[in-house]
Amino acid sequence: MRPDVRCPMILAAAACALATGALAAGEAKAQATITFDVPAQPMSRAALQLGAQAGVSIETSAATACGRSRPVRGAHRVEAAFAIMLRGSGCGVRRIDSRTFVIVRERPAPPAPPPTVRPPEPTPISTLDEVVVTATKRDLELGDAPYAISALDGASFDASARRDTAALSTRLAGLTVTNLGPGRNKLFVRGLADSALTGQTQAMVGLYLDDTRLTYNAPDPDLRLVDLERVELLRGPQATLYGAGAMGGVLKLVSRSPVIDLFEADVSGGLTFAADTSPGYSTDLMVNLPLVRERLALRAVLYGEVLEGVIDDPGLGLTNTGKTRRHGSRVSLLWRLDPDWEVRIASINQNLAINDTQYAFASGSPYDRSLSQSEPSNNDFSAITVSVTGDRPWGRVKLSGAAQIHDLDRRYDATRAAASLGGSGAPIAYDEADSIRAIALEASLATPTDRAVSGLIGLYVSQYSHARTGDIREAGSDEALFSAIKDDSTRDLGLFAEASWAPGDRLTLTLGGRYFEVLTESSTVQTIRGAGLFEGRNADDGFAAKAVAEYDLSDTLLLYAQISEGYRVGGFNGGALLDQGYGQPGAGGQPFRAYRPDRLISWEAGLRWRLFEDRLSLRLAGFGVDWRSIQSDRVSEDGLPFTANIGDGNSGGLEVEGVWREGPWRFDFNLMGNTAQLEAGDADYPLAIDTDLPGVPSLLGAMTLRRDAHVLGRRSWVSASVGYVGQSVQQLSPTVQSEMGDYVTSELAAAVEFGDWSAVARLDNLFGANGDTFGYGNPFLVGRETVNTPQRPRNLSLSLSRRF
Repeated sequence: MRPDVRCPMILAAAACALATGALAAGEAKAQATITFDVPAQPMSRAALQLGAQAGVSIETSAATACGRSRPVRGAHRVEAAFAIMLRGSGCGVRRIDSRTFVIVRERPAPPAPPPTVRPPEPTPISTLDEVVVTATKRDLELGDAPYAISALDGASFDASARRDTAALSTRLAGLTVTNLGPGRNKLFVRGLADSALTGQTQAMVGLYLDDTRLTYNAPDPDLRLVDLERVELLRGPQATLYGAGAMGGVLKLVSRSPVIDLFEADVSGGLTFAADTSPGYSTDLMVNLPLVRERLALRAVLYGEVLEGVIDDPGLGLTNTGKTRRHGSRVSLLWRLDPDWEVRIASINQNLAINDTQYAFASGSPYDRSLSQSEPSNNDFSAITVSVTGDRPWGRVKLSGAAQIHDLDRRYDATRAAASLGGSGAPIAYDEADSIRAIALEASLATPTDRAVSGLIGLYVSQYSHARTGDIREAGSDEALFSAIKDDSTRDLGLFAEASWAPGDRLTLTLGGRYFEVLTESSTVQTIRGAGLFEGRNADDGFAAKAVAEYDLSDTLLLYAQISEGYRVGGFNGGALLDQGYGQPGAGGQPFRAYRPDRLISWEAGLRWRLFEDRLSLRLAGFGVDWRSIQSDRVSEDGLPFTANIGDGNSGGLEVEGVWREGPWRFDFNLMGNTAQLEAGDADYPLAIDTDLPGVPSLLGAMTLRRDAHVLGRRSWVSASVGYVGQSVQQLSPTVQSEMGDYVTSELAAAVEFGDWSAVARLDNLFGANGDTFGYGNPFLVGRETVNTPQRPRNLSLSLSRRF
C-alpha cells in the first residue's frame, strides 16, 4: 500500500480509538460517584454549579421556568444528583451523551389510579425533616446545621385546629408561651424568662414573619398560622445576626412564596365545640395567581376566626366570657426580574379583639371569678415589606425593608387597689394603650457555602417609636386618679459579619460579631399626683460575638459547640405613682427613672445523629447561660408597671428531640430539662435568690404518634399526642409568689382525603384537665387575690378543605 494512502487510514484508526476511549472515559465519569455541595438557589444557577462539580456540560435555557432548586449534598452519581436537584420542580434532565445533559420541562403525568395496597409516604408534620432553613440568614439544610435549630413543616398547621403561636409550645423543645390571652403573650426559650408582664423591656425572643420583625417591646401579635412553608426555632442568643431582643433565640414564621406559573387556591372552614359554649368557627382562603408568564405572581391569604371564652363571672352576669375575634390578610407579590434576581413585596394585616381576660380565682371553681368590670383588649398589627434578592457567582445579595404599625389597648379592673389609688369605693379601671411605629432596613451579602472560606456581612438600621398612655379613673367619673403619657424614640445601627473556614473535609470553624449603637430618647408627662415633664437620653454601644465549631464525625453524625452573647439596651420608666427614689439608686428603692442594660453569655454543645438507615433522626444539646443585670417588668405596690434590674441569674439544661419513621408510622418526641435561677439579687429590689426565674417549668416534654393509611382507597391519617408542662413559680413582687404548671396536654386527630377535598377531626384535652397554665392575670390583684388560668375544656374541632 502506498504511504499516502496508508497514512490517512492510520490517522482515522487513531482518531477512532481516541474517540472510543473518550466515550468510555465519559461513560465512566457519568457512572462515577461524585461528592456534591450545591445549595438551594435559582435552578439555572444550581445546574451550572452542579455541572462544574461533575465536570459535565449542561444546557440550562429551560431552567428559568423551574423555580428554585433543592440542595444537593453528599456522594451521588450525576443523574441521581440531577434528580435530587429537580425534585418537585416540574422539570427533568435528558442525557445527550456521557458528558452532556439538557434541562427540560416535563409534561404533566397522567393521573395515577388510587393506590390500593402500598401505603403512602408519611407526610412531614414535625421537626427534623430534611428541609432548608433560613433563620441563620444563610440557606442551610437542617441536618447539616451546627445549631440548636428546629423546623416544623407548614403541613402540620394546615391540618390543625389550633393555628396560633401558643400551639407551638408543645411541638418545639424549650419554647414556652405565657397564657395571659391571645395578643397579650410573651415567648421564652430555654428558661430565659424576665417577667410574666409585658412592659417596656425588649422581647426575649426575636419573632419574625419572613424578614419582618413582629415584636420590639410589645406582646406577640399572635398572627394566625395559615399558608406557612414552615416554622423555625433557633435557640440561644442571636445578637450577632438579630441584635437586641433575641437573647433567648429567634422564632421565624416562613410564609409560602407566590408560585410564578401555577394557579392554585385553597379554602377551608372549621367549627369548634366545647361543653356549655357556643361553637367557634374559622375560615381560611388562599389564592395564587400567575400574572405575567415566568415573571410575576400574586399570592393572597384571607382568614377569620371566632373562639368562645370559657370563664364565668357571676357578679357581672357573664358566662363564657373571653371571646376572641381574629381576622387578617397577607398579600405577596413576586416579581422575577431574571433567573437570578427577584423582588417580593408583601403586606400583613391582622385585627385581634378579646372581650375579656381568661383567668379565674383560685379560691373558686376552676372557671369562675368575680370582678367589678370586664377587661377587654385589642392587638392590631400591619406592615408593608419589600425584599430584593440576587444570586451572583460570588454570593447572594439581599436588601429588605419593612414599615410597621402596631396598636394595642387593654383594660384592667383596679378596684381591689382602690385604697392605694385614692378611690372612693366605686369600680376603678386602668386603661393602657400603646402606639408603635417602626421602619427597618437591612442589606447583606452571603458568599457561597461550598468554598473553604465563606461568610456573611450586613448592615442594619431602624427607627422605632413607642407611645404609651395610662389612665386610672372611677366608673362614671371625668376626673382621673392617675394619668401619664410616655414617648420613646429609638434609633438602632448594627454592622454584623460571620466568617466560616473549613480547613478539611470534616471541620468547620465560624466566628461572628455585631457592633451596635442604640440611642433612646424618652419623655414622660404625668399629669396627676406629682411628677410633671421628664426628658431623658440614653446611648448604648458595644460588640456582641459568637464562635462555632462543627465536626462531621461521619456522614450521619455531626458534633458542634458554640459560645454566643446577647444584650438589651437600657431605658426609662414613666408613669409609676412612686416618685421618690427616681434616678437615685440606693436612696429609696425601685422604681428608678432609669434602668440599666442587661447582657448574657451562652455556652452550648450538641449533636445531630441519623441512625438505623436514617429511620431515626436525633438532636441532643446541653447548654448553660450566665445573665447579668436582668431587666424585668414589675408592678409597684399600687399595681402600676415599671421596669427594674433585679440581679444576676443563670440557666443550664439538656434538650433532646427526634423523629422515628418506620413505613407509614411516625413518632415525634421532644424533652427539655433546665434550671433557671436568680443567683444574686439587686440591693434596690430584694427578690429571694436561688429561686427559679419566672414562669418557666424545669421540665417540658411532648410526643406524637402518627399513622398514614388508606381507608376505602382514600388517603388518611390518625395521630395522638400527649405532653407535660412541669411546675414553675412566678415571683411578681418581693413578697408575692404564685405557683403554676404541673399539667398534661393531650390531643387526638384524624383526617381523610377524597379527591380535592379533605376533612380533619380533632379532639383536644382528652382527659378534661384544668391545670393552671399561667399564674398571673391582673397587676392590681398581685398580693390581693390568687389567680390561675385553666386549660380550655375538652373540645372537638371539625374542618373541611377544598383545593382548586
